[in-house]
Amino acid sequence: MQTSDSSSRSTLFWTGITVLYAVVVLFPIFWMGTMMFKPNETMFARPTEWFFTPTLDHFAYVIEAGFHWNLFTSFLLCTLSTGLIVLIGTPAAYAFARFEMKAKDDLFLFILASRMAPPVCLVIPFYLIYSQIGLLDSFLGLTLAYMTFNLSFYIWVLRSFCRDLPVELEEAAALEGWSRLQILRRVVFPLLRNGIVATAVLCFIFAWNEFLFAFMLGGRTVETLPVSIPKLITAQGVRWGEMAVVGMISLVPVLAVVFVLQRHIVRGLTMGAVKG
Repeated sequence: MQTSDSSSRSTLFWTGITVLYAVVVLFPIFWMGTMMFKPNETMFARPTEWFFTPTLDHFAYVIEAGFHWNLFTSFLLCTLSTGLIVLIGTPAAYAFARFEMKAKDDLFLFILASRMAPPVCLVIPFYLIYSQIGLLDSFLGLTLAYMTFNLSFYIWVLRSFCRDLPVELEEAAALEGWSRLQILRRVVFPLLRNGIVATAVLCFIFAWNEFLFAFMLGGRTVETLPVSIPKLITAQGVRWGEMAVVGMISLVPVLAVVFVLQRHIVRGLTMGAVKG
């Protein structure tokens, strides 16, 4: 009986801790959600006005300023760059995990080092190269830049998944007369699906939050959502209501991707993506 009471108290305690943590984490989002509808005169009223007449003026300004095009640009850039990363990085990660090659460890360390370098060290060479070949302020240039700084991370993480796959399955398929391409398509890729999805989502989020490359290599023609947000800091002051609208809208694509693919993400992360 005492054991049951102790277990109930422990469950109640950890439930309370979880709820408290959720409140602390979600309160800024709730506050930003209220700012979307608050009139400017009540935005920073003291004491705080919890009840107010909502307004849609902030939404109207965001639409008139064309922030929805910045949202579309960011989503398209991140989607295309992540797709290219999956197409190029998946065979590369498998090759690093399965095949022996000369100076493989040195090559892998070189790939990983490109991710460890501060972005400011990479964006300047990108800018100089793009200015010479005409890729500044272009959709293709920014897509390639996003792909470049996330590709090393994708290869590094997915290699762990590939190393965890039983090699006996591939050997059995080879004994059945399957070619290497058939083994990859019918055995390896289905088993890697959760790992590919989990890693690709992380790359998508990294690209979605990226500012420096988009600011330096983009411009007026290709302007992502993170780059467009500073336009809400005007000479008359910060447009907090509009900034809250843009901030909440920027959460939607990421939350939608995570919600739709959460089953694959959870399975992928528990399969060994975070193993050494």
